[in-house]
Amino acid sequence: MGITTSLAFDLFQIQKLSNQDKEQLRLLIIDFFAASYAGYKQNRDFNHAVERVVCCQRGVEEAFVFLQRGRYPAAKAAFINSIYGHGAELDDGNKKAMGHVGVHVIPAVFALADKLNSTNEEVLVALATGYEAYIRISSAAQPGMVQRGFHSTGMAGTLACSAACARLYHLDAQGIEDAIALATTLSGGLLSYGESRPAIKPLNPAKAAENGIFAAMLASEGVKGPLKALEGPNGWFHAVTSKIEKDMLKGGEHLLIHECYFKLYPSCRHTHCGIEAAINLHKRIKAEDIKAVYVYIYPNAIKLAGQIHFPQNQDETKFSIHYTLACALQYGTYGIKDMEYTKLSDEIVNLINRIHLISDEAMEDRSKNIRGTRVEVVKKNGEVIKEAVLVPKGDPEKPLGRQDILGKLEECALGCAGQKTLEKLIRMIEDLDGDGEFINPISVTGEL
Repeated sequence: MGITTSLAFDLFQIQKLSNQDKEQLRLLIIDFFAASYAGYKQNRDFNHAVERVVCCQRGVEEAFVFLQRGRYPAAKAAFINSIYGHGAELDDGNKKAMGHVGVHVIPAVFALADKLNSTNEEVLVALATGYEAYIRISSAAQPGMVQRGFHSTGMAGTLACSAACARLYHLDAQGIEDAIALATTLSGGLLSYGESRPAIKPLNPAKAAENGIFAAMLASEGVKGPLKALEGPNGWFHAVTSKIEKDMLKGGEHLLIHECYFKLYPSCRHTHCGIEAAINLHKRIKAEDIKAVYVYIYPNAIKLAGQIHFPQNQDETKFSIHYTLACALQYGTYGIKDMEYTKLSDEIVNLINRIHLISDEAMEDRSKNIRGTRVEVVKKNGEVIKEAVLVPKGDPEKPLGRQDILGKLEECALGCAGQKTLEKLIRMIEDLDGDGEFINPISVTGEL
């Protein structure tokens, strides 16, 4: 049995979810809404441009769109909702897969479930399937995929959304395989945003959600994808990596939804260990006493988030190790408010000028789930103070609690949703565990 066939068979075996699985999915959904509120507010110029292009393409009213009352064709609704979900870099992800999951899988499943009048159980199984597909496929292609300049969130995300949506069409293992195979020729996404103009990054998961739905629709109509679409000589894996990590394609004792991380800081995940280390150092040193800051971090982090030293807008702050670490050192915190700067303060500029990134492969170990950062601060009197964070808060090894995620939702929704709306939203997410027809929680966000 080939890789594509075997994977599709495994995904089809996801039929019943445990109470723990359902609770994790509910937390991931709540977190998606938190990220969406933040992304809606923080990426406004780009969002407005997308809305002007997409929202005029109204068609059959199938699915709800975040913070709107009208409906759109399912694939377009998924596209727009994914744009918002990725706008502030606060959405969930997976370390081994080196990318984000919920930001494409959740909008795709919710939009298609609106169209098909799916049940709650079908939606949860579809979500679990999408997460499983993404993490297995993307993990098997790493680190080669990143090294070739592909963004896994878009590339593997398209395949994951196709598998998830195939479940909503009640396709069997062969149907899931066809959906994935069709999606391999529809996937895309580059890491070029890390070098300049990062505002466009949400296009990658948005196209993954849209094209994943399209691939599943085709498969539901009996369209067949190419054989050995993943592993063939001209297959997806051979396009994105020089080595397939086949062990990553295998299932484990539990669904991989439990290995996802939640984000506390509105920035690329590669900045988070540095931010946390700097927050800890803030308590031990005054910024004016700092002579130099040496940041030991793994090469991929420098490639993706180490190129922008002096961000000129909100979008660039999300991909600047220098800026986020300087703010954390100066203020002892880092949050949404730190993205609001329209210009760099003298204090932050002075700190950035003293920060030096040093490539250190020892800071990343996939076998130990480590993607860390060591910060060494040299004081003007010659004293050296060190702080290392190998695993940031929010990772499975340092999990957030339910109240942490609810608090994140409340903070991110400030100015967009009142307490009553949030309470109704949370109740609707909780009700996804019950029997009956799916009622999309996105619908409540557009209520006046």
